[in-house]
Amino acid sequence: MEPTTDSGTTSGGDPSATAGAETSGDAVPLGASASTGSGAEPNPDAMASPSAIAPTADSQSRRAALLRSGILILVLFVVFGLILPRFVDYQEVAQSLAALSIQQIVVMTVLGLIAWFVCGQLFTVLTPGITPLRGMVAYLILSGIGSSIPFGPWSMGVVWVVFRNWRISFQDSTSGIALYGIINTLSRFALPIFAIGFILMTGELGTGRRAALVISIISGAIFVIAVIVMLTVVRSDRAANKVAEIVERFVSWILRKLGRHEQPDVDGSIHRFRDSVGDLVRRRGLAGLGVTLLAQVPWSIAFVTALRFTGVPADIVSSGEIIGVFALVAVITIIPISPGGAGVPELLYISFLSAIAGPDWEAQITAGVFLFRLYVWFLPIPIAWILLKAVRRGKPVLPTTAELKGFTSTAS
Repeated sequence: MEPTTDSGTTSGGDPSATAGAETSGDAVPLGASASTGSGAEPNPDAMASPSAIAPTADSQSRRAALLRSGILILVLFVVFGLILPRFVDYQEVAQSLAALSIQQIVVMTVLGLIAWFVCGQLFTVLTPGITPLRGMVAYLILSGIGSSIPFGPWSMGVVWVVFRNWRISFQDSTSGIALYGIINTLSRFALPIFAIGFILMTGELGTGRRAALVISIISGAIFVIAVIVMLTVVRSDRAANKVAEIVERFVSWILRKLGRHEQPDVDGSIHRFRDSVGDLVRRRGLAGLGVTLLAQVPWSIAFVTALRFTGVPADIVSSGEIIGVFALVAVITIIPISPGGAGVPELLYISFLSAIAGPDWEAQITAGVFLFRLYVWFLPIPIAWILLKAVRRGKPVLPTTAELKGFTSTAS
């Protein structure tokens, strides 16, 4: 879900796609493509082979990192410097935030801490040896590094190295992080179902909310189908072959329509997924889904609370409508529109909520969204670097190439 983490890229293809690597000796972005705005799956084969770290990729990695950082800065400038000032008076926003009491800030901080802790328990469920506290630390590092270094799956690779520093086995670290990315994405499709269910139970589904209901039905169908397919693939070799055959035909048809003639190895990808994380899916997949969905409860409460604290009353925007917007933005931002996950969610939240409340409430809504995103996106950045420095005491803050080679050559 959107607050779960704001980093990640979508590159499609093999769920255990190739890992990238920085070879300057300063840092190694390790990981794989993610289907989420928020997660990525390391490739066990790429990480297990030091040859996967290509020295010739050094300048390309640096150029890519600089380009993505530049795009992030541009997106932030366009959203907060050009678009929002045309509709929102920043002075009124500042006044709403300045009016917050110490007690209100304490309440928001407690809700943020609870949300961070519960989100981190997905790592605890999926990775043997990760304690609840370390799960929260891993989540904060993932969120903060992904937001401050918008270089694809870099943040997942950093977490992988942290796991190895904690003496988590190679297989457990790799499988846990791989499944984290998959479950994080699937759970986002489920969130609108609960949001619309809440709206229906409270009788808040007016004529202007039909689009939200349609999106929820589509999202729910994707969620159910994806979960069934994933569980079927890991439980039956015959089913895995059948799914691979169907998906391969579909992908090949799309590629032909696009005028491309390559033949993707869908069958090999599905079987590699089954072999690498199949057992983990069978044992802990459903529990992971449950934990991820549970983690959105404190975030939902925090979002409603932030808007109430900044002066948006319930008779203008109800709790059900706020949760509905929260869920729909989570689905929309599955595709990572901006590197680092900043700018676009804020714009969507403000636009949707202002459309419900009317233009007279834009300043208060903007202040509430900023307060909420302070705990989702901004605060994890400095906290992540502090935690990473503490976890890796005596070592470079970001993993080096030599360290990565040492871990991959001693895979256990």
